[in-house]
Amino acid sequence: MLWRNIVSALRVPQWSKNLLIFAPVSVTRSFDAQTVFDAATAFVAFCLAASATYVVNDLVDREADRNHHHKRYRVFASGQMSPPAGFALIAALGMAAALLATRLPWQFGVALLLYVAGSLAYSLVLKRMLAIDVVTIACLYVLRIVAGDEAIGAQFDGIDSSNWILGFCCLFFLSLALVKRCSDLSAIRAEVDGRMAGRSYRTEDFPVLMAFSAASAMASIAILMRYIDSKTVTESYRNPDTLWLVVPVIVFWLLRMILLANRGKIREDPVVFTFKDRKSQICTLAVALIAFAAV
Repeated sequence: MLWRNIVSALRVPQWSKNLLIFAPVSVTRSFDAQTVFDAATAFVAFCLAASATYVVNDLVDREADRNHHHKRYRVFASGQMSPPAGFALIAALGMAAALLATRLPWQFGVALLLYVAGSLAYSLVLKRMLAIDVVTIACLYVLRIVAGDEAIGAQFDGIDSSNWILGFCCLFFLSLALVKRCSDLSAIRAEVDGRMAGRSYRTEDFPVLMAFSAASAMASIAILMRYIDSKTVTESYRNPDTLWLVVPVIVFWLLRMILLANRGKIREDPVVFTFKDRKSQICTLAVALIAFAAV
């Protein structure tokens, strides 16, 4: 039972978000053994550090979580783990992550520290601040990509269109952060006071958030199209025009995510949801196959 509670506290399914660490490896197509090993080390370090921040978040939020329709089952909110056990777990995870970070370039360590600081700031303060919360979430997603690049020697620096990639990621993940807020608001629209527990949003904010999510999604698509049309892509791929097939797939997926949020069907982080949802899995596979065909 103890180990089951520890695994639950670590939020292992959330580790899927850290696969973004490997994005620079894929974009730069640096698949040599050392690069992949360094990226894998960075991935594990981020998973451990992220879990430490999740435990902090759950300890801070345990009272509010007890009033939430899903979060009340978390191990600290339900009393299955005590706060002292949580503090010990945080220390162990932090030390393990720091040890792994020492095996990588110091720039990765800085990125990891920034991620931890941002996550803690989010857990303690920022998540209760209107709009700043979703911007912070988007930045934390992008920071994973930056950290992955630093872990393999900052190879993005040699790509002329790297700013387009980061711009796409910023808006893409901002859209997903808003999708989650919209889904949460949709789930409580029938409640009397219409407030989200531990957040600054009310049900009347729903149309604005939904519109901004859609706008961010479309802006990210526009940037993606600009990247596909860039000189970097046309010179790096044998069949660059094939990459245009990615656009309708991502448009479909984003539109579907927004519609599901409108119906209150996304109960977890959208990235984690993607790994569990069959149609999202098909879209992910389609994008991977298109990218492979372009190479």
